[in-house]
Amino acid sequence: MTVELSPKFFASAFVGHLAEAGAQDLLEVARSWQPDLILHESTEYGGYLAAECLGIPHGALDIAPMAPYAHPVVTEELNRQRGKLGLAPVSDAWHTFRAFRAGVVPEDFYPTDSRLPSARYYQVPAQSAQGALDPDIAQLSTDRPLVLATLGSNATQLPGGAQALLETIVETLGELPVTGVVALGADRDPRQWDGARPDNVHLTSFVQQELLLRSSDLFITHAGFNGTREALAAGVPMVAVPLFAEQSHNAGRLQQLGVGTRIDVQDVTRNSLAEAARNVLEDRSYRSRAQGLQRRSHALPDLNRLVEDAAALVA
Repeated sequence: MTVELSPKFFASAFVGHLAEAGAQDLLEVARSWQPDLILHESTEYGGYLAAECLGIPHGALDIAPMAPYAHPVVTEELNRQRGKLGLAPVSDAWHTFRAFRAGVVPEDFYPTDSRLPSARYYQVPAQSAQGALDPDIAQLSTDRPLVLATLGSNATQLPGGAQALLETIVETLGELPVTGVVALGADRDPRQWDGARPDNVHLTSFVQQELLLRSSDLFITHAGFNGTREALAAGVPMVAVPLFAEQSHNAGRLQQLGVGTRIDVQDVTRNSLAEAARNVLEDRSYRSRAQGLQRRSHALPDLNRLVEDAAALVA
């Protein structure tokens, strides 16, 4: 079943346990290094706490826009950690990001109540290390919509390796008038796949996702943020089947924006998945809205601009 990210767990794990250890390590390093700025990932609160102790500028690179940063229980745990370091409590739920927040999707992706004046947005350059597209995929039929499906690099680590869900995806695509590409996971040899093998579905261990999304009509995804960002940059609508972490919040946001639809794992059947895929493929408004976000992504400054903007914090 889809496991929702609870604010209480996020506060305890990321703002509490991990941040406390991380802050101490960073403060130890800072005694000799004496940094002028700490730029940390948005879910990494140790960098924020260390910068506050040192009295130096800090900012966040937002790798999880939909995490529950502003929830009261998160602010409560943040102040508990601040107190341990002799820092005064804060009442601003967005204090961690108030000075500088670097987003890598357009501002439109963010709910209005989490759009901050300090935020800057950038486009991530395409990965050059992906190489050329797999020739077998390049030669697939072009007379039907192309559907890419993957559950990410962590799916195979789940109990059962998400086998049942992958089987449902393969079987469903086999029944639809599409050309499907299903990435089973980097450690899974498709030759050893013992599930269905429809003629219109290509099975692979790994796929050059960012590259293939450029020519895809639909992305069936677990709604991890990196894949979500890549699909939006490619203008591809999605059917999101969130598994864990903040994926359910990402999936909900895609549905709110009208660029995708969400099905929780426990609700996935061949019928429900087929209906969702047909709806997104046939209703052109999903594609139009996804392409609107694509255009706004392309209008953002390159990620290299982050260096200049971060330096301005120090100045």
